Amino acid sequence: MKDLVVQHSLRHDPLSPPLKLNLPRSRRMIKSFINSFLLIVTLGVMVNAQTASPNPSPTPKEIKKDQAAVATEPVEEVGEGDIIRVNANLVSVPVIVMNRDGQYVVDLTRSDFRIFEDGEEQRITHFSNVDNPFSVALLIDTSGSTAPFLGEIKAAAKTFVGQLLPIDKVLPVYFHGEIKSLGGSLVNDSKLLSSAIDQMQPGPINMGTRLYDAVDFGLDALRRESGRKAIILLTDGDNTWGKATMKGTLRDADESDAIIYAVQYGDGPPQEYLQQLAHKTGGRYFKAGDINLVKQSFAGVAEELRRQYRIGYYAKKLDRRGDQRKIVVKVNRKNVAIRARGSYTDSP
Repeated sequence: MKDLVVQHSLRHDPLSPPLKLNLPRSRRMIKSFINSFLLIVTLGVMVNAQTASPNPSPTPKEIKKDQAAVATEPVEEVGEGDIIRVNANLVSVPVIVMNRDGQYVVDLTRSDFRIFEDGEEQRITHFSNVDNPFSVALLIDTSGSTAPFLGEIKAAAKTFVGQLLPIDKVLPVYFHGEIKSLGGSLVNDSKLLSSAIDQMQPGPINMGTRLYDAVDFGLDALRRESGRKAIILLTDGDNTWGKATMKGTLRDADESDAIIYAVQYGDGPPQEYLQQLAHKTGGRYFKAGDINLVKQSFAGVAEELRRQYRIGYYAKKLDRRGDQRKIVVKVNRKNVAIRARGSYTDSP
């Protein structure tokens, strides 16, 4: 028996303990897992399409007043769902709220939220729970050790991209001793994506794994995108060589506006690096002891990406460029758990 452990990284009201599923390790269960995955994510997308609706944005007068309070440098126009932190002093935080039963809470309004930076309450100037499109960098470790399971890994990846909407974009990347970007850009054509995933090949065992370089590549690719962003990283957690470093990629993740979902497969111990990537960005970390259970880890990601609230405020402490700032989000609703990044680094 192998365990699948899902860590939710709940911060301020951690009501739900890590979920532990005891499931049989059997290759005969692959088809069942894929069917379950399709059903869960499809239902999630359908329900969300019916329930998500835009909330009113602040009036131009409100925004102008806020800008005047902090305007020591120019402020850009910000579209709904966009994140601009460095130049505009606008901090935009993705927030996910769930009840005790693990269901997404989707009926909250701007007045239900409070947000604090370094203990000081901030005025919420931007708020959205709109079903906006998102851009995903799908990073798949195909180092030599994955060869026996690559078929299942590809099936999970293809199932995931099959649930996305035509407005969503994906960059499929696989890595071992090299970083292979399939197509070179984010695309929203499901047939092209499926074909690209089929082209993924395992690398020779003696080539090692450039995990940190792959994360660096994904963060850089999404930096040029606007709107909602996410990295889905599937790996055993080993890094054997490369130019990027653990410390550097963790710092870049903290400065980035992308959420990272890290899925660790194999029987090795949980990797702290993968846990930190998820924690710093407000994402989730999954431990799949059996490769056949990796599909379970993908099941809720597409739905979760669409169930985010976006809370924005203008940072007031402009003399602290380069410092890490702590964020706390609170909700005026009992018996709920909140997941959001706990800090961000304001780039100089």
